[in-house]
Amino acid sequence: MQQTDDFMIKTRRFISGKAFLQEWMLLLLFISIVLIFMATNTTFRTPANILNVLRQASFIAIISLGQFFVILTGGMDMSISAIIGMVSIFFAGFAVTLGYPVWLAIALVILMAIFVGLFNGILVVYGKMPAFIGTLVTMTIIKGIYFIYSGGLPIPGLPESFNFLGAGYIGMIPFPIVLMVIIAFALYIFTQHTSLGRSFYAVGGNIEASRLSGINVDFVGVFAFVLCAVLTAIGALGLTSRTLSGNVMLGENLLFDIMTIVVLGGTSLSGGRGSVIGVVIATLFLQVISNMMVLMSINTYWQWVVKGFILLIVVLIDVNSKRE
Repeated sequence: MQQTDDFMIKTRRFISGKAFLQEWMLLLLFISIVLIFMATNTTFRTPANILNVLRQASFIAIISLGQFFVILTGGMDMSISAIIGMVSIFFAGFAVTLGYPVWLAIALVILMAIFVGLFNGILVVYGKMPAFIGTLVTMTIIKGIYFIYSGGLPIPGLPESFNFLGAGYIGMIPFPIVLMVIIAFALYIFTQHTSLGRSFYAVGGNIEASRLSGINVDFVGVFAFVLCAVLTAIGALGLTSRTLSGNVMLGENLLFDIMTIVVLGGTSLSGGRGSVIGVVIATLFLQVISNMMVLMSINTYWQWVVKGFILLIVVLIDVNSKRE
């Protein structure tokens, strides 16, 4: 009996220790890499570069948090890059070509993003289309629309005041960092301390059990796509503000990074597992890696190879963790 009790105690300790490592491994790895880079590269550890890393990560983190909610419910939104281009070019069109006030142009592109999110949600939830295919259809439609509108050409001339969103400061802290922290904190409270927020985990974990327990799984599924589109629009506006120019190609190469970040942050591709904090840490992790490769003058194409291997590793870990 004593041997059995000792075995059970050791087993519980092993399981709890393994869970602890799974939960905090990325943070420990992130801290280790930052310390190594700071010790080996004098440029990396300068305050200006650290703030630049955080600023560059801010809007990518916001967009990644949108994708996080879709994947958390077991879906996937492939239209993110198209939403970024749509928001960027139509915002510039409203504000520059048509001369609308900036606040009105922002409101209009946010409404456009909500419509796209609803369209995606209806296709997937009510149309029963696989999320991958449904959002690819949306991506194709959106790209066709904004290329017809702009001819593929950028629209420059946005007001200088709009640059504050992407390059302004509150005290000594860049505004994008402040915005990222506020949004991440609000979404953390939402997922951890509201019934609707917890419903995302339930639906992603077991949709039929969620339905039987009284959760409106259709609403949660559609809302995930709407939330993703809105957060993507906010990120797109921030990215646009840095160049003061609307550009349909703005989000062309971001989808891969966003998918890598969400999975790297511990979000299961089958849904039901993940965290807001994990996504933020993963964004900073990937941005630190990218920043260090730039400082080391590593070719952009090799950077793609490194990011590809990172995604390969985390997906393999995710698949094997589900088998266990």
